[in-house]
Amino acid sequence: MTVDGDILAGGLLAASVGLLVYGYGIYPVGLWLLSRILPPAGGDGGRPRPAWPDVSILLSAYNEERVIGDRVRNLLELDYPVEHLEILVGSDGSTDRTCEVVAGFGAPGLRLIAFDRRRGKASVLNDLVARARGEIIVCTDANTFFHRDAVRQLIDALSRHPSACAVVGCVDLHSPAATGNLDGVYWRYETWIKKLESHFGAVLGANGPIYAFRRERYQPLPSETIVDDFLIPMLIRLRSGGHIFMAPAARAWEISPERVRDEFRRRVRIGAGDLQALILTWRLLLPGKGMVALAYLSHKVFRWLGPWLMLAALAGTLGLIHRPFFQLLFLGQLMLYALGAGAGLVLRVPVLGAAASGVRYFLVLNAAILVGFARFMLGLARPFWTIAPRRV
Repeated sequence: MTVDGDILAGGLLAASVGLLVYGYGIYPVGLWLLSRILPPAGGDGGRPRPAWPDVSILLSAYNEERVIGDRVRNLLELDYPVEHLEILVGSDGSTDRTCEVVAGFGAPGLRLIAFDRRRGKASVLNDLVARARGEIIVCTDANTFFHRDAVRQLIDALSRHPSACAVVGCVDLHSPAATGNLDGVYWRYETWIKKLESHFGAVLGANGPIYAFRRERYQPLPSETIVDDFLIPMLIRLRSGGHIFMAPAARAWEISPERVRDEFRRRVRIGAGDLQALILTWRLLLPGKGMVALAYLSHKVFRWLGPWLMLAALAGTLGLIHRPFFQLLFLGQLMLYALGAGAGLVLRVPVLGAAASGVRYFLVLNAAILVGFARFMLGLARPFWTIAPRRV
């Protein structure tokens, strides 16, 4: 290869690796340092909470008969004044016993809205918000379980942060043993970053299982929305301003997918939804948006570019393959890919199994982004969720 070719390949390799390292490592560390230097955004910390506001908990369900009973029972047992709480369960055209189970509770404040046909979660949420009576909306999922004080903690967080347009709770993922799915580990890493972003009121989107916002600020979702939990807070922030904070004391838990293939399917759907959301919220990347623009670019956009950056790194290495060092680097990349692909064979081997599982999870994340983006561009992505097998 010519000198110019070497420079081009070297630049491609350096840029792609640099952006990957920045997105996954340098950005969160830099954020941690900034949080130690700069004051927190948008909160007075000592704002007295007024009387408990009326709260509407919204839950969209499709064929959730296996978990919906336990979920509704969990919500009915929350430590929140019952006279200020209503629970709206929207059945998105369920064909199983979901509606029968919910209706069987007959509890005050519990409302079942059964829609005749399946339209997708975004359409259900639009209708539920329109029917809700509460000043505060809390969104959750059918397979999630709240700690008893979760709603109180969300309300307290909104009271402490007058500039908040939304607050996001904290979700603990319980991974089935020996499945090789590291979703819980990755989730803890993501939660750490969100807590740092919360210092600046720049949390990006929400955790679907537990978040809250003021009803009057809701922006109706397009019916084809795929990742409603990301888009709802981002659209509110884009169109009416405010900050998005995390409420670490507002806790919930759920069981992560048992199989890597289920996690891959979920991540493909999220990947398609992320591109859709970017098209709708790209204005939050403008420099005038301040910290949220930096967080959006660093935490999300660079992550979404991950598959292409990995391919670019491989191409840059191949462009320099005539040099001995880059021959070793190319071999190292191939070994990492092979380690991830063969993770299931060494899952129980100490150290090696953990390393292989980590590599596989990283590859699964990025492959899912690639497939998800392709599905969205080809018009194959739909606003429907395929339920993964769950332990109950």
